[in-house]
Amino acid sequence: MRKFLLILFLLVCPLTVFAEEEKPVSLEQLILQQHFTQKELERTLTLIKAEETRTQGDIAQLELDLKRQKLVIEAMHRHAGEVARAYYTGERANLLTLLLNAENFNEFLLMFDFIQILYERDMDRLESYQAERTKLFSMQQDEHNRLAQLKDLRKKYETQLAEMLAVQAEKEKNVQKLDDPTAVEALMDNLIVDWQKRGLPAFQTFFGLLADVMVQVPELATPDRIQSDGLFSHTLTIKQDEFNQFLMNKDELFKQSHFSFDDNKLIVDGTYDHMQLRLVGGYELVSPVQLKFHISELYFDGFALPASTVEEMEKMYDLGFYPGLISPNIQVEGITMLNEELKLRLRLNLPFGFGKK
Repeated sequence: MRKFLLILFLLVCPLTVFAEEEKPVSLEQLILQQHFTQKELERTLTLIKAEETRTQGDIAQLELDLKRQKLVIEAMHRHAGEVARAYYTGERANLLTLLLNAENFNEFLLMFDFIQILYERDMDRLESYQAERTKLFSMQQDEHNRLAQLKDLRKKYETQLAEMLAVQAEKEKNVQKLDDPTAVEALMDNLIVDWQKRGLPAFQTFFGLLADVMVQVPELATPDRIQSDGLFSHTLTIKQDEFNQFLMNKDELFKQSHFSFDDNKLIVDGTYDHMQLRLVGGYELVSPVQLKFHISELYFDGFALPASTVEEMEKMYDLGFYPGLISPNIQVEGITMLNEELKLRLRLNLPFGFGKK
């Protein structure tokens, strides 16, 4: 009974607490972490397989569409060839001769209308042929991209499957070291059920709300937070407390969270439905008009989520920053998150090249 209580205590206490006290992680806690990682990898493997199946279906449909398109091109090619030959052999030029030989003005107008209609029809045929050829090329390029995507998905699946099997093998080896594996096996099952029923939906809710609010962050770009470093260079400073207050004003959920700016990282600690959430990440300057947010660590009740889940969250929820939402003429030159402050170095680019380096 004492051992069971110890394991239960380890489950509900986050890993971060033990890290702060510099205590070693118990074998039971390690097994729970490995089991959690294994099951998350299995879940994302299912998602990859489903995406792979959809991609295969898309490729099969594309192949059918390409066959139909090639038949259309072949038919139109004959018509386009006839038009080209007519101009090459001088048939259309002969019509101009007839126009010049018209006996009266009425005959001239009739002949002119006929030639104009014929010319427009010729041009329509050639333009339609070219449009269908462009469509065929686009479809072929799409098929090429889907095939490359399918190859990447297969490679990703195989890599992740190998990782999952390695974690599973290590976990099973550790379980064999326990005097009584039954208790920890029950905790393993409860952990996964709790994650699937409460944890994952909570993360999806949290990230969904955060993504919506991040689009509104430019509201913090008020004159009192902007320092001018010249005519075109400016620095936007957002204090940690101001940012937290801004989030709390946007949604009640963020009253249970705390966002920190430290060591060029954004750290989020919070609770949701009696669960502890932790997120660590940072911004990458992808271009002067986009800052992309990358998650480096993600925890559920102290258990680290694997890279596959992190990638899934990044793909589903955009937590990036777009300076164009402040002003179309604003660009970002750099970002720092230090000493409880987020600083954005901005540059104003005016039309006609003003402000550009």
